[in-house]
Amino acid sequence: MSARSFWVKAADSQNELEALLLRMRQRLYPETIPVLASYWLKTVCAADHPRGWWKELSGLLKQALSGEPLNTISREVLIEIQSWIQQSGVLSGESPGASPRRVQPFRSNLRPEWLALYIGRLLNEWLSAEVARLLVDENELAIPTDVGIPALAIGRALERILVRERLSPATLEMFLQPELLSPQNVYPADAEMLRDVVLALLGRTWAPPSPVMPATLLGVADGSFLPADFRESVRHAALVHCQDNERLHVPITAAQALEIPRSAPLKIASIIVTMDGRWWEAEKLQSGEQHAVVYRPRPGGRLRIDYSSEHAILKVPWPDTRLSWSGGVHFGDSFEIFGREWHASSWEKDEEGVWLTLVFSRVSPVAEPQPAADTIFRRSHPAAADIAWAALRDALATAIAQKSREPIEQLRRSEFIPLGRALVGLVESIKFGRLPKREAFETQLKAIRYLHTEVSVVYGRIPWGILPAPVRAALARKRVDPALVELLNQVFDALPEVLNRATRSMPEAAGSTSPSQAA
Repeated sequence: MSARSFWVKAADSQNELEALLLRMRQRLYPETIPVLASYWLKTVCAADHPRGWWKELSGLLKQALSGEPLNTISREVLIEIQSWIQQSGVLSGESPGASPRRVQPFRSNLRPEWLALYIGRLLNEWLSAEVARLLVDENELAIPTDVGIPALAIGRALERILVRERLSPATLEMFLQPELLSPQNVYPADAEMLRDVVLALLGRTWAPPSPVMPATLLGVADGSFLPADFRESVRHAALVHCQDNERLHVPITAAQALEIPRSAPLKIASIIVTMDGRWWEAEKLQSGEQHAVVYRPRPGGRLRIDYSSEHAILKVPWPDTRLSWSGGVHFGDSFEIFGREWHASSWEKDEEGVWLTLVFSRVSPVAEPQPAADTIFRRSHPAAADIAWAALRDALATAIAQKSREPIEQLRRSEFIPLGRALVGLVESIKFGRLPKREAFETQLKAIRYLHTEVSVVYGRIPWGILPAPVRAALARKRVDPALVELLNQVFDALPEVLNRATRSMPEAAGSTSPSQAA
């Protein structure tokens, strides 16, 4: 190798390492750095560098470990990369063979208007099911589950989904557009890991900084004077740099500003969350040429989902400064943040303020895709899930035809048997196109929802087509009230738009409560 070629290769290795170090320094959630390092390494392995390149990289890693200011996780992963270089054989000229797999031919590009919905479903529905498959498949990946879900399992699950989806390079490039993401719909740590995997599939090691905006409203204090449409105003918040400080300005109109008493600063108490996971508290009302509610970042780091318990938990600050509560405490029906619905299970107060412990309830409902996109969204499940639901569909049809539940009892997947029994009961209750009485119908749906939880994490929601055609026709033809349609949507996938549309045209059910101020 000539001297010039050697220095070009050395510069390449230094450039690649600098890309890794920069992305480590910019990391929002350091616990996801192992995913970043793993997919960075896969990317440089795919370039098939000669052994001299790896020798130079090993030396640069040694320098970085002795001279770079590194956090504990970053130092550990750099040591692991250096150990891999020494043990993998690349210093002897062996091929690393660790690049992410791509399956061709690629699917046609997703339309830009579908991307936000697609990413929301990918991160909030399909990812959890794929992680569950990894955690229960001991041959695929042996992972301890007593410390929550490891980041590497999430990264591996994302790679499997994206490879199976056969997304084109152009579609993957669109995944990197920051305007597609919002903390209302996406957990920032998941977004970071998704970008790691996407960049590796594109063969790239450099990445721009993660976006701070947009922002979303988490909640407001009781008795707030903030305008009713303030949530929409938060979407237009602007990040303002004031000397060494950062502030968020949420614009409001002059008329709205006049409605807020200046002698009562607590009447604007509220919390908003930005795309980098930080939470911000209302500081003051600003008037002048432009009126705005000004927010300052609240110390304490970023919001983090804790997966170590039986149910996911999120601890969030609450903008109520009362010294104590008397009687019951009601925080609204649910909170919506990071693409999930949560309910408050407890609260506590310390010197920093009031904190709520939120427990995961379900994935936030999302709009159904347009008919033209329907097949794209349905192809996210692996073949194993489709086979399982097909077996249940056939057993259900046979059981109804034979007027016997024996086909359900003989299902190979025993975890589907209780759900199959409940579905048989539902089908039998819808006779001659007539629905059962509302109370009985609601009880049946709640039973199906309960039994469905046993299989939903691995297999997803029940395909709507699993029900016999006469039953589907009866449900679509009848004017089912909104509460029952909501139950159907929680259990069945791809509920027909005609059923949702007919329900939306009905007057609101009597006794419905006003929307909570919770996000």
